[in-house]
Amino acid sequence: MSFFIGDTVLFKSEDQHGIITKLNSPYKVTVKTSDGFEVLVSINDLVRIEEGTNHPDAYGRNFHIKDVSKTVNKSNKDKTKNNLSIKIDLHIELLTTHFNQMSNFEIVTMQLDFCHKKINEFINSKYHTLIIVHGIGSGLLKREVHKLLNNYQLRFFLSKDGGSTQVIL
Repeated sequence: MSFFIGDTVLFKSEDQHGIITKLNSPYKVTVKTSDGFEVLVSINDLVRIEEGTNHPDAYGRNFHIKDVSKTVNKSNKDKTKNNLSIKIDLHIELLTTHFNQMSNFEIVTMQLDFCHKKINEFINSKYHTLIIVHGIGSGLLKREVHKLLNNYQLRFFLSKDGGSTQVIL
């Protein structure tokens, strides 16, 4: 391939382009890069950009890009997965403002009643995943929640930190 002064070129091994400013030999040229530097380059490391081919319209306007539809489908799948999970937090501070006057038995009973109600709603809904945040604590609430899930015969997994349980339908 022969190059001429003023040709626009791309570098094969780098994400860089420039214009030929000097023909040094049949095998070497000087290129002024888009960054403004002049570099001595072998002609084997360059590709000439033909006039009119360095913009997207040069290849036509109406063609199907297969990869675009795949990424759109994946993002839609991810959105539906996120929409099909529900999270409930059993921390007593979120359930009532009067927890200071309650005994531990009353607190756990309120948390389990709320959990029982939400499990029933979850089973009768379109959701596939339920995350129950019971906290780490002493483990009493976690054990009671797991007993409740066993009564429903639901499949569940404990999170890595032990502060929540994931239920899958």
